[in-house]
Amino acid sequence: MLRSQKGFALIITLLITAVLVGLVTELVYAVYISVSRTNNFRDSQRASLLARSGVDMAKAGLEEFLRIKPFITMDNDGLSFKRDEEDGELDINVLDEQGKVSLKIVYPNTGALNDKVYNIYLRLLKLLNQKDDIADTLSDWIDADDEPRMMGAEGIDYYQRLSSPYMPKNGYMDSLEEVLMIKGYTAQIYKSISPFVTGYNTSGLVNINTAGKEIIMSLSDEITETLAQRVIDYRKAMPFKERSDIMKVAGFETIGFSLQDKITVESNIFRVHSSAKIGEAVRVVEAVIQIGGGILYWRES
Repeated sequence: MLRSQKGFALIITLLITAVLVGLVTELVYAVYISVSRTNNFRDSQRASLLARSGVDMAKAGLEEFLRIKPFITMDNDGLSFKRDEEDGELDINVLDEQGKVSLKIVYPNTGALNDKVYNIYLRLLKLLNQKDDIADTLSDWIDADDEPRMMGAEGIDYYQRLSSPYMPKNGYMDSLEEVLMIKGYTAQIYKSISPFVTGYNTSGLVNINTAGKEIIMSLSDEITETLAQRVIDYRKAMPFKERSDIMKVAGFETIGFSLQDKITVESNIFRVHSSAKIGEAVRVVEAVIQIGGGILYWRES
C-alpha cells in the first residue's frame, strides 16, 4: 500500500513538474516574442528615419555637386552611394528624370498634340516593341475634352462602363503609376516603359548627358544604335556643355541640327531610391526631388 502511495505521489509530482515546465516555456516564449517585436519595431522605426535621411542627403549632395559641376553625366544605373552605419547600412541610387522621355505628349486644355514629345514617345514604344495605340489612350487621359481619338478612350465610351467606373484625369499625371489606370496600360507594359519615361519632365527636352541608348535613339529616326552609343562614349570623356556640342559627335554633323529643340544638357529633377537596413528591418523611400525646390513625389515601403 505504501509503495502504491509513493508511486502515485511520484506521478503527481511529474505531472506538476511537466505543467510548470510548460508554463515556464510558454512564458519564456511570450517574453521572447514580445522582446523581438519591440526590437523589430524599434529597428523598423530607425530604418525608416535612416531611409528618409538618405533622400535629404541625396538632395543636399546633388545641389552641391551641380553648383560646382552643372553638367552631370550618368549611365543606365544612375549614381549609387553606400554608407555603413554603426548597426546598419544605407544604399542610395539617383536617376535623372530629365534623361527620360516625357509623357506630357498633349496640351490638356486644347487637346493638341505636343508633336515633338509625342513623336519621341512613339519611337520609344516602337523600340520597346509596344503597340503605339497606347499613345492615343494616354492622350485622351490627359486632354480635357470627351471626344475619344481613333485608338483612344474617354469616360463616356470606356471608363464609365467599367465595373468600378471612374473618369479620366483630364490633366497631367501626378505619378507614373497612374498609367495603370489608362486603357491598354497593363502591368507588363508599365514594367517595360517605366525605366524610360517620366511625368516630371515639364519641358519635354531630353538631357543628352544622362539619357540611355533607347531614349537617344527615340529622338530621331536617323539615330541608330551605333550612333547612340557614340553619344554615350563621347560624354564619358567630356560632358556636353551646349546643345550644339552634339554635332561634334561623329555622324551627328547634320542630325544634330534637328535635335536642338529636343535636347538639353542640364537637369534639376531627380528620382532617389533610398534603402536602409537596421538589423532585420528594411525600409525603402522613393522620392522625386527638384533641385532648388521641394519634393514632387514620395513613397515609403
